[in-house]
Amino acid sequence: MAIMDVRCPDCQGLNVVKYGIQPNGKQRYLCQDPRCARRIFIVRPAGEAGLERLPSDMRRVIERALAGDNIEQTAKELHLPATTVSEVFQLLARFAPAPAGVPRGSKGLRRRAAG
Repeated sequence: MAIMDVRCPDCQGLNVVKYGIQPNGKQRYLCQDPRCARRIFIVRPAGEAGLERLPSDMRRVIERALAGDNIEQTAKELHLPATTVSEVFQLLARFAPAPAGVPRGSKGLRRRAAG
């Protein structure tokens, strides 16, 4: 049996406890660091996420995101699942600074992409 340290995906802290199970059977965890923005998360084993596609696919999605295309346009033109494209966009949003005057989060990103 393998033992792994579960780290919070946001703060990388180890102050994490089990917090129930999702309806699909996946284990939920709770980050107990009071400074962390994320509270509940699911550990995704390697190979489960759509981000494990070829690096060239990710590179093309990133290029389209930087060019201003939205998720639907990018998925359709690159013949990729919208969930995979969405995960890459979310990954980019996590590391990009928020533009002045636009709130951080999915609603702010949608407004920015639409306008």
